[in-house]
Amino acid sequence: MALPTLSPVAAGALLTLAIALPVFAIVAGALHLRAKQALRREAEAHGAHAASQHELAALHAALDQVAFGIVLLDRDQRTEYINRAFRRIWRLPDHLAEARLPFVKLMDHEADSRAYLVAPRQLADYVAEQMALIRTGGEQPLDLRLANGEVLRFRCTALPDGGCLLTYGNVSDLIRHAETLAALASTDGLTGLYNRRHFLELAASEWGRFKRYGRPLALLLLDIDRFKSINDTHGHDIGDLVLKEIAEGLRHHTRTSDIAGRVGGEEFVLLLPETSLESACLVAERFRQAVAERTVAVEAGTLAVTASIGVSCARADTTGIAELMKEADLALYEAKHTGRNRVCAFDPSMLGERSRAAAA
Repeated sequence: MALPTLSPVAAGALLTLAIALPVFAIVAGALHLRAKQALRREAEAHGAHAASQHELAALHAALDQVAFGIVLLDRDQRTEYINRAFRRIWRLPDHLAEARLPFVKLMDHEADSRAYLVAPRQLADYVAEQMALIRTGGEQPLDLRLANGEVLRFRCTALPDGGCLLTYGNVSDLIRHAETLAALASTDGLTGLYNRRHFLELAASEWGRFKRYGRPLALLLLDIDRFKSINDTHGHDIGDLVLKEIAEGLRHHTRTSDIAGRVGGEEFVLLLPETSLESACLVAERFRQAVAERTVAVEAGTLAVTASIGVSCARADTTGIAELMKEADLALYEAKHTGRNRVCAFDPSMLGERSRAAAA
């Protein structure tokens, strides 16, 4: 059968189509390949995002198990993450923890929670100190005392992206241990009063205050009468009991601003800020009477104990605590040698009398 004869126009169109089809096929194949690659990249990106979200969730779950508080801030100091321990410490509701609050707002909540063991007038400074560390990226630790007795050690670590990592570790046991060691180093083991070294340190501070403001400052030096005889007759256990009784009496008769210490075997000292010589003598007399009225139980019945007390008061020309104690010691010497169980105040004439007595 004879083929139909094509017109020149139709033949040209067929020829063009025959040439174009392979090109179209190549372009379509390329587009299909690019589409497949784009879909694969999208799937990979979605998988990577899902994997990163899974890793982040796992990290948050792990951080929720640690015992110390953690807060992550962005460069604008807004909260990105707050772990469970922080929420528990500051009684922070979940809706606030997840609200990406500015950290200063979070601090307002901490202050309102009354968790801090600070006076209301000091709270603003306490909070400002934390904010200053965050703004400057300072990494020095700051100990925060809570009302429940715990101590948190706050640290701020600057991050490369401009944010901060805040940690709140419970160091209560560490602080208590350190305070116990400090107490052992500063107090007399038998009586619980300050030892001589620590008393002199505290007294030096009060002396500086006296020199700056010229406020009254008095000192009592107390010695138990015939203490050696008590030890020799009744034994050191009774002697120790007497020392404890004297120390307890001092604690009972002193103000919070007074500084009491044991500075020798049976010798005690009491520094009285804001106290004149006359008032100090009244304090000494009340305490002398209190000692004389108390008795200590011994095998044979009861033991009466008395004390002699010397009193001195700082003057403009007094050179320091050492001279103040020396003058009280001279007054104590006078009390001992004029009958014991009495109070004597320092008088400059005692300087010559003591020298003459020593020479004789």
